[in-house]
Amino acid sequence: MASVETIESFPVLGEKPSAWQRFAKSSTPYWFIAPFFIGFIIFQLLPILFSGFLSFAEWDGMKAIQLTGLENFRALFADARFWNAFRNTLWITVLCSIVGTIGSTALAVLLEKVPDRLASLLRVIFFLPSVTSVVVITYVFRQLYNTDNGFLNLALIQMGLPARDWLNDPKLALAALIVMLIWAGLGWDALIITAGLRSIPGEIYDAGKVYGASGWSEFLYITFPLLRPTLTFVLVTSVIYLWGLFAQPQLLTNGGPLRATQTIALYLYEAGFRYHKFGYASAIAMALSVLMFVTSYINFRVMKAEIRY
Repeated sequence: MASVETIESFPVLGEKPSAWQRFAKSSTPYWFIAPFFIGFIIFQLLPILFSGFLSFAEWDGMKAIQLTGLENFRALFADARFWNAFRNTLWITVLCSIVGTIGSTALAVLLEKVPDRLASLLRVIFFLPSVTSVVVITYVFRQLYNTDNGFLNLALIQMGLPARDWLNDPKLALAALIVMLIWAGLGWDALIITAGLRSIPGEIYDAGKVYGASGWSEFLYITFPLLRPTLTFVLVTSVIYLWGLFAQPQLLTNGGPLRATQTIALYLYEAGFRYHKFGYASAIAMALSVLMFVTSYINFRVMKAEIRY
């Protein structure tokens, strides 16, 4: 039997709900999503705003913050180390995103031609690097690139070629890093592109065959145009990830030799946490954010991601 308090808590039939009751009813859904927004504001939005403020100031983490205007950005554009990191990151981003996307597209198309059971097994094998720790992948490649007993040098010696000092030669270290990144990301991108391939209606291929489309012409005039939204997604996410690359060059070469593999993110970390120039590091972060935005916008404009039948 309901208590008197419970009965009295219900509004009388025809009685207009109070303002508090209306607010409680209308705000209930927002309480369920509030934890995400609280976490986003505290751990993402506020740090971003604070970093933007610090980019116009000088701060070592201990003393009072001193506003310096655009001084950090002037120093940034005159900093040879920043431009070296920018050049390295640009090479990594361009080569890994283009070669990786082409390779993953070719892999996805080939896997669609393979029998289902074998294709499923191959997809699992190619996808494994995507769920493997970056530390493990980097350690494996350090062993492959080992100067004395690495697999690559042993293979070169067997072919009568001289061994290479892959990770200590400035001309080879960046190439070694790029190869590792392409290999590690191939399976993930291929899985996404496979989903895009399967979303293309089969009737379009049937209509194309009526008009004589097959092989390369089928891919060029049917598959590629209808796969553009998926390829755009792969390119944009790859470019954003590669511009902010940190862990792989840190673990593989520590930015060396002679800063040949130092990325913008590595230089940002060095400026902030080694030299305690948090204002200058924030300016680097703002420049990096602009680079991510501009290159993503260019990708959208070039790829023209809308579907046109």
